[in-house]
Amino acid sequence: MNSSASIPDEQRVVARFDHQARRYHGRYRDVSGSGHSFRIRERRLYELFDTPGGAVLDIGCGPGITVAHLVGRGCHVSGVDLSEEMIAECRRAFGHLPAATFSVGRIERLAFPDGAFDTVICMGVVEYIADDAAAVREMARVVRPGGTVLISLPNRWSPFRLWRRHVFRPATDAVRTLLGRGPRQGLFHREYHPPAYARLLAASGLEPVDAVYYNFKLMPSPFDEWCPGLTVWTSARLEWLARSPLRWLATGLIVRAVKRPSPEAR
Repeated sequence: MNSSASIPDEQRVVARFDHQARRYHGRYRDVSGSGHSFRIRERRLYELFDTPGGAVLDIGCGPGITVAHLVGRGCHVSGVDLSEEMIAECRRAFGHLPAATFSVGRIERLAFPDGAFDTVICMGVVEYIADDAAAVREMARVVRPGGTVLISLPNRWSPFRLWRRHVFRPATDAVRTLLGRGPRQGLFHREYHPPAYARLLAASGLEPVDAVYYNFKLMPSPFDEWCPGLTVWTSARLEWLARSPLRWLATGLIVRAVKRPSPEAR
């Protein structure tokens, strides 16, 4: 289902996002490959979102990127994040909205009753956690029967990720070792094989019904960082492949799943 990359220590993940909380919104405006990835992921999310006016749980809500859009569509948004600083940013920006509430919490143990939400959104989260099955079970628990779950996944088989995993990282680690610096200690996250993740969803009663791919980043590292404008330009012009047979070229995807009714309700 996922790569062999180890899950980073949770405290380091939280510390990183605490540190970024105040400036996280700015990452969506970056003229960089990651900025484009954030923007196109958000756009694809709204294309898949189909429950206006419902109760929405945004897991890993960050500083509230989705809040204004979803509240504007008549939704009540509950935002949850493991980072206290991210939740503080949400409350500073949106605490005046009656249709938005925020709390610190973790995906494996959500403090909400069964079937409380019409839609569960989970963007940029699962790759950082240790237990995929527990996370999926909790998302399935808190969404109502017939409700929707939207989850983003890094695509393990994209050319960009293959290059990073098998060429760029080993080469840079070898050079750093020769220089006496040791391998980089970045927050590497997992990457997923979409069919395997779909089977995990199905095992928890979530039926995958759609998937849209995003961020067709083909410029290999380190050239993607050296030439950010060209990276964004080429990626943006390939986004029309999101549902085509060449969708596997993208670095990420969003899976849309629907919770099956329980046997007793049928």
